[in-house]
Amino acid sequence: MKDQNGRNPLDKGLHTVRVPESLQSVFRKAQEYVDRYFQERTRDPGRGFIEVSGERYILVRAASMSKEFFELVTSLYRDRGEKEARAVTLGFLFDIAHSIGKADARSFFSRMGVSDPIEKLSAGPIHFSYTGWAFVEILPESHPSPDDDYYLIYDHPFSFEAHTWLKGEKRTDFPVCTMNAGYSSGWCEESFGIPLVAAEIECRAKGDEHCRFIMAPPYRIKEHIARYGKQSESGTVEFSGVDIPEFFQRKRLEDELRRHRDHLEDLVRERTESLSRTNERLQREITERRQAERALQKSETMLRAIFDQTFQFIGVLSLDGSVVQVNKTAMDFVGTNEAEINGKPFWNTPWWTHSRQEQERLKRGIARAAQGDLVRYETTNAGPNSRTVHMDISIKPVRNAEGRIVLLISEGRDITDLKLAMDDLQASETELKVQSRSLEEANIALKVLLKQMEEKKRNDQENVLSNLKQLVLPYIERLKRSLLNEEEQAIVNTLESNLTNITSPLIQRLSATSLGLTPMEIRIAHLVREGLTNKEIGELLGISLNTVSSHRHKIRSKLGLRNKGSNLRSYLMSIEE
Repeated sequence: MKDQNGRNPLDKGLHTVRVPESLQSVFRKAQEYVDRYFQERTRDPGRGFIEVSGERYILVRAASMSKEFFELVTSLYRDRGEKEARAVTLGFLFDIAHSIGKADARSFFSRMGVSDPIEKLSAGPIHFSYTGWAFVEILPESHPSPDDDYYLIYDHPFSFEAHTWLKGEKRTDFPVCTMNAGYSSGWCEESFGIPLVAAEIECRAKGDEHCRFIMAPPYRIKEHIARYGKQSESGTVEFSGVDIPEFFQRKRLEDELRRHRDHLEDLVRERTESLSRTNERLQREITERRQAERALQKSETMLRAIFDQTFQFIGVLSLDGSVVQVNKTAMDFVGTNEAEINGKPFWNTPWWTHSRQEQERLKRGIARAAQGDLVRYETTNAGPNSRTVHMDISIKPVRNAEGRIVLLISEGRDITDLKLAMDDLQASETELKVQSRSLEEANIALKVLLKQMEEKKRNDQENVLSNLKQLVLPYIERLKRSLLNEEEQAIVNTLESNLTNITSPLIQRLSATSLGLTPMEIRIAHLVREGLTNKEIGELLGISLNTVSSHRHKIRSKLGLRNKGSNLRSYLMSIEE
């Protein structure tokens, strides 16, 4: 049966995604291991840690990554007009989400051992649901294949981006689920190893029934969107009304802007050297340069925001080690501000004043980096409340287009937890070595004791055999030669037979050759030699038939008869000869 929309109903085993019936088995399998992945979850607010299956995660408020972020960035580009400001913002959001999707997919595939492209893709929507981006419904028309014919059409019924805009009671005239499109296309691109892009063709935030997306290779996406527009029942979806994101378009634009600025600087130098150029043309170029600088200043404002929000400590230094700029994360760490540190030697700033030795070490490292070396080492910083924090610091030279070193970048990563873990591991290894040595010594002592016991046992057996031969058998022989009646003669003969059996060459041979037979195995070997069956031996010794068979198997192994056709009884009888 199909539902009112003509689709297969949600499979009872799937609760994180809706897919065509032909894909339900592989998605059900993916749901199982993605569920296991997210069940292994740890929260440690005391350290600011959220971990899922050993990977660190962060919680970000949905509105800050959608509506509010959109409004912030578009305000920076408002002077270019609403259309261009929106395009820059949506492109930036798509780029970030596309990169995150690829990185998350690569990490997840490695950790969970997923290699098949379809299995990789199936984990994506389920991972998407668990991380709170959206629920995913893949439509039956989809054809995910690792080639030019790749085509995926899908809905996000509960997209966090559309939900944020609707919650703010603000209707838009454009699709807003740009990060959803970027993340899902990034995950699928990593799954199939082909370039993919996704575009939202309908959006609930602008009044559509669905948040619907089409994903395909970049050079075929327009074709699929145009076909969908013609086939749409409402006829309202037009190709010209759909924004098609281009991965890292913003980066290419900035590269072009940078190249244009460099070219413009060359032109300015040429115009300065050549006074024959007209003042009108020079003025036009100066105006263009000012416009480019204003655009660059806005871009730098955005980059500064990203610079200040990184978890690492980052500082920009001049070649003599003076502070040019330090990010907010590093300044907050020691409770300082730009006015207190800018222009000062880096080694005289609050991060290093706790140790004269570390100041000198840093000064030497800066001098090496200024000569072109990459410097990296572990050190300590004075943290909040005078707490010593272990840091992995690096100092890298930055070169201009001519290859000349113009700045130094210093980065610091907090490795205190890693150092503590390594110290604990080293202590555990030391303790384990001590325990191992103690165990070896005890093992040696035990081997010596066992050897002494074995020698004593062998001596005792030899003494018993010797005493029987010297102190018992001669008297039995004298009894046999004395005048005995028939009954007494029978008793003496039986006694002699039993003692002979006890001291038979079989038992002596088995003991002397140190074959390792147990007392029970010796008894069974004796009874086998006497011709008793397994059943008779079991009844005589009070053990099961399987136990007798097991002992016979071990006797054959210890006598070297495994995989040979030799008869055990014949071999035992031959030992006596």
